[in-house]
This record gives sequence, C-alpha cells and structure tokens, in this order.
Amino acid sequence: MLFNNTRKKRGQKKSHLHYGSPEKARKSVQYLKKRPYGEQIRGAQSMYFRAKYHARQTKNMRGAMKVYSKFLKSIREVE
Repeated sequence: MLFNNTRKKRGQKKSHLHYGSPEKARKSVQYLKKRPYGEQIRGAQSMYFRAKYHARQTKNMRGAMKVYSKFLKSIREVE
C-alpha cells in the first residue's frame, strides 16, 4: 500500500497515500479514516516523515505535513 511499483501488473492495486500537496494529503486522510486504526497510524506517519525528510522538500510538502500532523494528533486523542 505504501509503495508504488513502476512495473504495474494487471489487477495490481495502486497506492492511495500521497504527500506532494495538502489537497492530496486530505484525500489520503479521508481514505485512511476508513481503514483499521493501526493502518491509519502507520500510513499517516509514513507520509509525514517522507515529506519531512525529502531531499527536495517543497512548500506543498510542508502543507501536507501539517495535514498529516493534525490527523495524527486527532486520532491519538481518541485512543
């Protein structure tokens, strides 16, 4: 789920998680809300840290980090 494979096979699922812009991050969060709790945490943390430590970080990635950070805080409060 977290990694995209450039060699697609027929019927292979694509990743629903993105960190390139805040809009894509919001769509990813909506997808994660429908998944089990553990998958929500792993997916959001992975995307947050990918954006945070990206070699060529952009302004949009920083916006996506804020979206994921807010989501992580909200689901940890529910715990």
